[in-house]
Amino acid sequence: MIRVRVLRDGQKVEEVAMADLATVRAQPGVLIWVEVVSPTPDELVALGREFDIHEVALEDLEIGERQRPKVEQYPDQDQVLLVFYAALPHTDGKPTRLVEVDLVAGQNYLITSHGGAPVDPTPFARRVKARRELAAEGAGYLLYVALDELVDTFFPALDIIGEQLVEVEESVLGGDTDVQGRILAIRKELIEVRRIIGPMRDAMVVLLRRDLGLFSDEAQRYLQDVYDHLIRLTESVEDYQEVLAGTLEANATLASNRVNTVARNLAAYAAIFAVVTMISGIYGMNFHHMPELSWRLGYAWAVGLMVLCAGGLWVYFKRKGWL
Repeated sequence: MIRVRVLRDGQKVEEVAMADLATVRAQPGVLIWVEVVSPTPDELVALGREFDIHEVALEDLEIGERQRPKVEQYPDQDQVLLVFYAALPHTDGKPTRLVEVDLVAGQNYLITSHGGAPVDPTPFARRVKARRELAAEGAGYLLYVALDELVDTFFPALDIIGEQLVEVEESVLGGDTDVQGRILAIRKELIEVRRIIGPMRDAMVVLLRRDLGLFSDEAQRYLQDVYDHLIRLTESVEDYQEVLAGTLEANATLASNRVNTVARNLAAYAAIFAVVTMISGIYGMNFHHMPELSWRLGYAWAVGLMVLCAGGLWVYFKRKGWL
């Protein structure tokens, strides 16, 4: 599906048909946003023909395997291609879902391609209208709004991960022994997010340092703000990973302490039963000349000695904290 939205003179947003796109592009003072959702091969061919998209960039617009975030410049077409991601929040206990969004920006147009649901244009248009003077300069501000909206989706996702980290920490300190799986799941999720945020930050560095000639100086300053957000996200992920490493280490330490406690308990009981076994072994030897062998109270004496020794050892280990 392809939706074409046109901003005229920074004031009015209207949706036009793909067939009328060539006529609209020839009009002055228009800014075009083309949203492509799960495009068919025929739709991509028509889009490439209309905007003279480089064939390599056209391949990247196809919905396929996850690509690494990147920036590619096509000077002959006055275009730049960006591969970015949005983070969809947790649903039904599932981890954060990362959705690839491909963007192609030109002088007065922006093309976004993704495999999700159609985007609500209302907040997008509201932000563009708020800075009409920047929107009138070209697609640079439009690209900033799109990238800023994508990057901002990571903040709520990381907030949820942070809440999960607090819950896991409390569970570990509370003595919960069934948190190892949750810790490793959060660790895997953070690694996935970091693998995306890092290249996105590098892509923004490339976009800001290259002299593309497509965006005004003011639009470049706004794009710098997106880079600053990515720096904050990177630092947040690193902080969460450090906290998670500490939680994992604390859980391992507590697990080791629990093992040591069990080992002490077993050692104490083994010592108690060893004394009982020793006494019963002595009185079970088949020697003819043996003290208390013919004693009438010999059985009671042996049993009493076992109980006395076992009880004494139990009291000793209890005071030592082994039991």
